[in-house]
Amino acid sequence: MNAASDPYLYPGTDVLRNVPGLRNAEQLATFETAKTAQRIYELQKTRVVGRFDTTHLKTIHQRVFQDVFPWAGQFRTTMLGKAERVGQPATWFTPPHLLEHEAQRIFDALHRSNLLRRIQPIEFARKAARLLAEINALHPFREGNGRTQRLFVEALANQAGHQLHFDVVGRERMVQASIEANRGNFGMMTRLFEEIIDAERVQPLRRAILFLSHESFNWNDTYIATIVAGENYSGRLVGRDGESFMMRSDDNRILIGRAADISNSIRTGEHFSFRAAGVPS
Repeated sequence: MNAASDPYLYPGTDVLRNVPGLRNAEQLATFETAKTAQRIYELQKTRVVGRFDTTHLKTIHQRVFQDVFPWAGQFRTTMLGKAERVGQPATWFTPPHLLEHEAQRIFDALHRSNLLRRIQPIEFARKAARLLAEINALHPFREGNGRTQRLFVEALANQAGHQLHFDVVGRERMVQASIEANRGNFGMMTRLFEEIIDAERVQPLRRAILFLSHESFNWNDTYIATIVAGENYSGRLVGRDGESFMMRSDDNRILIGRAADISNSIRTGEHFSFRAAGVPS
């Protein structure tokens, strides 16, 4: 989509119309990152009060992007598509004339489910994963959908007595999970939520991310997760950390496993295969 067909762009550019009037994409990105980080911090301290409906979702978007876009808090009025990988065809999201109707359908179903209250964490995780995938398929805003929907689902978890740890979810993992969910395969998104609702599984991920950050490794652009008990894996050992180990799998993912599942004789850089008996904690 370009300026000729997208009224959200300044004519002759690929820069979104914005409050400060910036016409340079890099300057806008820097400005947006700083301003939205500030607003998200504020929201995490004092959450938006709402009914977990369309208005609630719009209010979150407005609060986060109020300094950046003049249309903050408004559903888009144009078609929106995204190619998640170079050379791949675009995935087209819900047409604008159907956004209000589809959002109402999703949130009506959420309320019929009592806002996912009084259910066990694992069941909440599975239902919340499906909810996030449905909102993502809407992509109701011209920009800022990911941040808005995560804040919405975090607030939903909070009111239901649960906590989701999105800080250990890198961009690449969310992209892969979203692509699969848009194809109707919810397994990757469900696994993501089952992991980030489990504080014991979050801790080894945080340690691994801290290590990778210290090594100046861009973990955000690499799929990183804990292993799943009962699954078979193969790859190269990156290192050990007490009761956990890190490996780069043959499909180029970074995985955190339980040290007890592999032999002490395996050296860093060595290729190995194993079947996970448990999950790291």
